[in-house]
Amino acid sequence: MKTKYILNSVIAVLMLILAISCDKPITDFGFDGELSGTVKDAAGNIVPGDIMTSNFVVRVLAETDVSTIDLRVKGDGTFSHTKLYPVLSKVYISGPIVPAQSDTVFIDLSKGVQAHDFVVTPVFTIAKPVIVDTPSDTTVNVSFSITENSANTPSAREIYCSTVQYPNTSTGSGAAYSTIKKSLSSNSGTYQITGLKWNTRYFIRIGVKSSTTQYNFSEQVTLTTPAKTK
Repeated sequence: MKTKYILNSVIAVLMLILAISCDKPITDFGFDGELSGTVKDAAGNIVPGDIMTSNFVVRVLAETDVSTIDLRVKGDGTFSHTKLYPVLSKVYISGPIVPAQSDTVFIDLSKGVQAHDFVVTPVFTIAKPVIVDTPSDTTVNVSFSITENSANTPSAREIYCSTVQYPNTSTGSGAAYSTIKKSLSSNSGTYQITGLKWNTRYFIRIGVKSSTTQYNFSEQVTLTTPAKTK
């Protein structure tokens, strides 16, 4: 009799676990909630992120969950995910932005593909770098501009020039790629990058670190250095 009681108890627990796990609808191909969008500022400019880190993410919290699924904001300001729980979810941004009530929305991911663009104020607005004059085979002059949108002053200003797209502060060099990282002494000006390789394509962008150690980034600009000067 005691054995039967224990067996019935185990079965009851297993059925309860199964019932709880069935709260979220799963299709033949798994969870199929889809969300995508772009992060922009009030002027309509993209606010770039960094796919290589969790510095700047869109967090998705399903109505029955206690932890989020994080969508990293890419270097072009976009984010996306195609395998989210298809239920009503709280969606918000975490990263180097000035907090605002508009940063949180509720989206029903059971209603097909959902798109939502966030409009935020980054801690630092960084203009897209501009190539000044014609680059030589080994140098390029780049103008830059950084705007502080809060009392948070920069703890580091950096310019990256790399053969890798969307470089960041930790992008290094290897056998097949190279990166130049230099510190900037002010919020605006022109910086000359030297030591480039001739006839090589480079990606340049600016990164600014706040006192919270989070980075804002600019859009990247590309250039190909000319053939070697004879």
